[in-house]
Amino acid sequence: MELREKCGVFGIYSPDEQIFPYLYWGMLAQNHRGHQSHGFATYNNGLEFYTELGLIPPIKEPGKESRVKQLPGNIGIANVRYTTSGSNEYAALCYDAMPILSVGESRSLVLSFNGNIVNVRELQEKVGVNKDTSDSHALAAFIVKKLEETGSLPKAVTELMQVVDGAYSITSILDDGTLFAFKDPWGIKPLCYGFSDGKYAFSSESTGLAINGIEWQRELRPGELLVVKDGMMSQVQAFPSKEQAFCAFEYAYFSRPDSRFNGKYVYEVRRDLGAALARIYKDKVDRCDVVVCLPESANDAAYGFHEASGLRWEMALRRHRYVSQRAFITDGVDRQSVIYRKLNILAPKIVGKRIAVVDDSIVRGDTMRGNIKRLRDAGAREVHLFISYPKIIGPCFYGIDMSTYSELIGARMNSEEMAEELGADSVNYMPIDEYIKETGMRRDQLCIGCISNKYPTPTADNIASDIREELAKGGEEKGRAYE
Repeated sequence: MELREKCGVFGIYSPDEQIFPYLYWGMLAQNHRGHQSHGFATYNNGLEFYTELGLIPPIKEPGKESRVKQLPGNIGIANVRYTTSGSNEYAALCYDAMPILSVGESRSLVLSFNGNIVNVRELQEKVGVNKDTSDSHALAAFIVKKLEETGSLPKAVTELMQVVDGAYSITSILDDGTLFAFKDPWGIKPLCYGFSDGKYAFSSESTGLAINGIEWQRELRPGELLVVKDGMMSQVQAFPSKEQAFCAFEYAYFSRPDSRFNGKYVYEVRRDLGAALARIYKDKVDRCDVVVCLPESANDAAYGFHEASGLRWEMALRRHRYVSQRAFITDGVDRQSVIYRKLNILAPKIVGKRIAVVDDSIVRGDTMRGNIKRLRDAGAREVHLFISYPKIIGPCFYGIDMSTYSELIGARMNSEEMAEELGADSVNYMPIDEYIKETGMRRDQLCIGCISNKYPTPTADNIASDIREELAKGGEEKGRAYE
């Protein structure tokens, strides 16, 4: 797999204690959602914040000063980020790292954002921000502008939802210490809240609450705004909820297995997906001797596959724990070097075996092609791929780094062509209807744009349709579809 997600967010209010430890651990539990930068912001009779590039570092290291600036205050937000909007240049990564500060004529705020704005150019023009910056700057500037015009936070958020097309789950603090969080009208990105002992907290995933001992309450509803002020929380339906469109890919890949959505832990869904694959493709399963998986997001699916098929689950592919880079951080030779070094294959366990390889998805195919070659070189007799997420055939407009049709192997090839291209004996995808069934949600509750080419927001759907028409005429894509 070689994907990156937009971000993870966290926010907390505690009536009578310093909240930085909660920010730190809540964000560390979600560092898988973004490796490029991290940051924290608090309210302490004024807004304070700082950001850094890279993973969240240890608070203390023997013989060294802390690399984490522990900000004071009892109200705070935090963020981890990957770039799906704006530039990847070093200066831009520093400038776009979140939380970001937006200062107006009379009001200001700090903002942490997960998602992606489809009509970002339109929004940037409305608020007059630099088009080379990420969409988070435009979002923050818009809220400040509307807050100054209306004097009302709910009205400002409502106006934002009226004009913005895209996915956004946001935590933010105003210059008067108001903590607030909201989710777009389609509810595309996850955002939950918890409450314990007077503390209110918001987190992209429930693990951010659990690690802090804060009791999970529920997911924010699409279009919902929650505001914490003076120790009290109020709820506003800032915009009428659209047809819910929760990102289906959260179940297969992005979220931690111990997070939960819609009443189910992610690992349970992945286990059931693996079992379903074994049932659906029984003829292919009967050809195999052992099950292996590409760690770690496919581990639970492999376990379910093993249980349903009766095949031995051989842990013959092991991840080097401290090779933390993901393959998509770099390009070319460096990318292939990272891919190779991340995985250790225990060759004696697969020599002469016909192996069922379980993985969560295939996007560009680079990582899978390299891993299949290594399995062949290690002596595998046959390699059959079983993929728990349906075939990805369209770009994501909402914060996953697959923004063009041309980069997607599934948009160009059927399963037989893909098997030949990757060097596999077969490629076996989860059918869309079966995938939806195993999530426990309905089709009209999920965003499945990348596997159906039907997008929940109107601008994204129109752009995707226009691109497909242009490609059919022999045209070419020119970068991210929404930029």
